[in-house]
Amino acid sequence: MRVALFGGSFDPPHRGHVALARLAMNRLHLDRILVAPVGHQPLKHEVTSASFEDRMAMAELAFAGEPFTDVSRADAPRLDGRPNYTIDAVTDLKRTLGEQDSLFCLMGADSWLTLGKWYRSADLLMACDFIVGARPGFDLHQIPQALPPGVRATRQSDASGCLLSELSDQAGHRSRLYLLPDLAEDVSATEVRAALSHPIERHADPDAVLSPGVANYIHAHGLYSADTATNSFL
Repeated sequence: MRVALFGGSFDPPHRGHVALARLAMNRLHLDRILVAPVGHQPLKHEVTSASFEDRMAMAELAFAGEPFTDVSRADAPRLDGRPNYTIDAVTDLKRTLGEQDSLFCLMGADSWLTLGKWYRSADLLMACDFIVGARPGFDLHQIPQALPPGVRATRQSDASGCLLSELSDQAGHRSRLYLLPDLAEDVSATEVRAALSHPIERHADPDAVLSPGVANYIHAHGLYSADTATNSFL
């Protein structure tokens, strides 16, 4: 089985998230994508605009029509109060998979560019393969530049609509990076929150980038109003 862990804040989940999941599914022939809202984002000291349970509920609505996805609590808030680190979620998930199964981490290019700041990022890159979706026009030279010290990318090649790079570390561990350079949706959750909290300014049109179910949930629960603090999670 080929499984991808699609983590992120999903604050809120939008059509760009769904488009990335579909693209990865089709290009990499995945069997399952686990959409996992993060409980406590370690790189941000502020709380998210919506609670974890609200983001779980919205993710269920956003991906309701995608039969290959499961909304997962794999990165739920920890009982010990520690931040959620992707390396922990990947390690725990790998324990549930068989030896013949393949695990991928799926993310957008904006998230990839912050990877060097992630906890044990070099270990994470060797723990599974990665799939990164980039919007048209994205500077692909930024991808290898974002690698943490001790990890390098080599042997870039084309593979079934992907740009494939081999990753390796100084200990000889190897993994693969699949870059999808043609993600059509150009939207960020930051812009959506800004539009919802300041509709007159119209940074983006929420109705155009949110599923009706997610839009209705936001309005029904009063999320992202003008007095709600916004931050820059994806």
